[in-house]
Amino acid sequence: MKAKTILVVLALILGTTLLRASDVAIIAHSVSTSMEAHKILARFKWREVQLKQADGILVVCRSMLFNPLRDSYDDIGSLDKDADMQLNISGENFHVYIYKINDDLSVRLVKHFSYKAD
Repeated sequence: MKAKTILVVLALILGTTLLRASDVAIIAHSVSTSMEAHKILARFKWREVQLKQADGILVVCRSMLFNPLRDSYDDIGSLDKDADMQLNISGENFHVYIYKINDDLSVRLVKHFSYKAD
Protein backbone atom coordinates (compact mmCIF):
# COMPACT_ATOMS: atom_id res chain seq x y z
CA MET A 1 0.00 0.00 0.00
CA LYS A 2 2.79 2.43 0.87
CA ALA A 3 4.47 2.03 -2.54
CA LYS A 4 1.17 2.74 -4.30
CA THR A 5 0.65 5.86 -2.20
CA ILE A 6 4.13 7.07 -3.10
CA LEU A 7 3.48 6.48 -6.80
CA VAL A 8 0.24 8.47 -6.62
CA VAL A 9 2.06 11.33 -4.91
CA LEU A 10 4.82 11.13 -7.51
CA ALA A 11 2.25 11.25 -10.27
CA LEU A 12 0.70 14.39 -8.85
CA ILE A 13 4.01 16.12 -8.21
CA LEU A 14 6.01 15.09 -11.25
CA GLY A 15 3.23 14.87 -13.79
CA THR A 16 3.07 18.63 -14.16
CA THR A 17 6.66 19.49 -13.39
CA LEU A 18 9.38 18.21 -15.70
CA LEU A 19 9.12 20.90 -18.33
CA ARG A 20 7.26 18.43 -20.49
CA ALA A 21 10.52 16.50 -20.83
CA SER A 22 10.40 12.84 -21.60
CA ASP A 23 14.11 12.23 -22.25
CA VAL A 24 16.07 12.41 -19.02
CA ALA A 25 19.53 11.54 -17.82
CA ILE A 26 19.76 9.77 -14.46
CA ILE A 27 22.16 10.38 -11.62
CA ALA A 28 21.77 7.66 -9.00
CA HIS A 29 24.87 6.24 -7.33
CA SER A 30 23.65 3.14 -5.50
CA VAL A 31 21.58 0.09 -6.31
CA SER A 32 18.59 1.35 -4.32
CA THR A 33 18.67 4.86 -5.79
CA SER A 34 19.08 3.50 -9.31
CA MET A 35 16.13 1.16 -8.83
CA GLU A 36 14.02 4.03 -7.49
CA ALA A 37 14.99 6.23 -10.44
CA HIS A 38 13.98 3.53 -12.90
CA LYS A 39 10.61 3.10 -11.14
CA ILE A 40 10.00 6.81 -11.64
CA LEU A 41 11.01 6.56 -15.31
CA ALA A 42 8.64 3.67 -15.87
CA ARG A 43 5.77 5.37 -14.08
CA PHE A 44 5.94 8.47 -16.26
CA LYS A 45 7.04 6.72 -19.43
CA TRP A 46 10.17 8.83 -19.52
CA ARG A 47 13.16 7.58 -21.45
CA GLU A 48 16.69 7.41 -20.07
CA VAL A 49 19.17 9.03 -22.44
CA GLN A 50 22.74 10.27 -22.35
CA LEU A 51 23.29 13.79 -21.02
CA LYS A 52 23.83 15.17 -24.53
CA GLN A 53 20.28 14.22 -25.53
CA ALA A 54 18.56 14.92 -22.20
CA ASP A 55 15.81 17.47 -21.62
CA GLY A 56 16.45 17.25 -17.87
CA ILE A 57 18.26 15.32 -15.17
CA LEU A 58 16.54 13.04 -12.67
CA VAL A 59 18.68 12.71 -9.53
CA VAL A 60 17.84 10.21 -6.81
CA CYS A 61 19.91 10.04 -3.66
CA ARG A 62 19.45 8.92 -0.07
CA SER A 63 20.19 11.14 2.90
CA MET A 64 19.05 12.07 6.39
CA LEU A 65 19.41 15.75 5.52
CA PHE A 66 16.36 17.90 4.78
CA ASN A 67 17.73 19.15 1.44
CA PRO A 68 21.07 17.51 0.59
CA LEU A 69 21.58 19.04 -2.88
CA ARG A 70 21.68 22.67 -4.00
CA ASP A 71 19.20 24.57 -6.16
CA SER A 72 21.73 25.17 -8.92
CA TYR A 73 25.15 24.05 -10.05
CA ASP A 74 27.61 25.65 -12.44
CA ASP A 75 28.18 22.30 -14.12
CA ILE A 76 26.76 18.79 -14.17
CA GLY A 77 29.97 17.32 -12.75
CA SER A 78 29.49 19.27 -9.51
CA LEU A 79 25.92 18.00 -9.22
CA ASP A 80 27.10 14.44 -9.84
CA LYS A 81 29.81 14.78 -7.18
CA ASP A 82 27.39 16.15 -4.57
CA ALA A 83 24.89 13.36 -5.28
CA ASP A 84 27.64 10.77 -4.93
CA MET A 85 28.66 12.16 -1.52
CA GLN A 86 25.27 11.41 0.07
CA LEU A 87 24.51 8.33 2.21
CA ASN A 88 23.15 6.55 -0.83
CA ILE A 89 23.18 3.09 0.71
CA SER A 90 21.89 3.80 4.20
CA GLY A 91 20.26 7.22 4.06
CA GLU A 92 16.87 7.39 5.76
CA ASN A 93 15.04 9.22 2.95
CA PHE A 94 14.96 9.08 -0.82
CA HIS A 95 15.41 12.54 -2.31
CA VAL A 96 14.20 13.03 -5.87
CA TYR A 97 15.44 16.07 -7.78
CA ILE A 98 14.62 17.22 -11.26
CA TYR A 99 17.05 19.67 -12.84
CA LYS A 100 16.81 21.65 -16.05
CA ILE A 101 19.98 21.78 -18.17
CA ASN A 102 20.77 25.33 -19.26
CA ASP A 103 22.47 26.27 -22.54
CA ASP A 104 25.80 26.82 -20.72
CA LEU A 105 25.47 23.31 -19.17
CA SER A 106 24.77 24.68 -15.71
CA VAL A 107 21.72 23.15 -14.03
CA ARG A 108 18.77 24.66 -12.18
CA LEU A 109 16.42 22.86 -9.82
CA VAL A 110 12.88 22.40 -11.06
CA LYS A 111 11.50 20.19 -8.29
CA HIS A 112 12.63 18.40 -5.15
CA PHE A 113 10.72 16.08 -2.83
CA SER A 114 11.62 13.32 -0.42
CA TYR A 115 10.04 10.32 1.23
CA LYS A 116 11.09 7.50 3.55
CA ALA A 117 13.18 4.74 2.06
CA ASP A 118 11.92 1.29 3.01
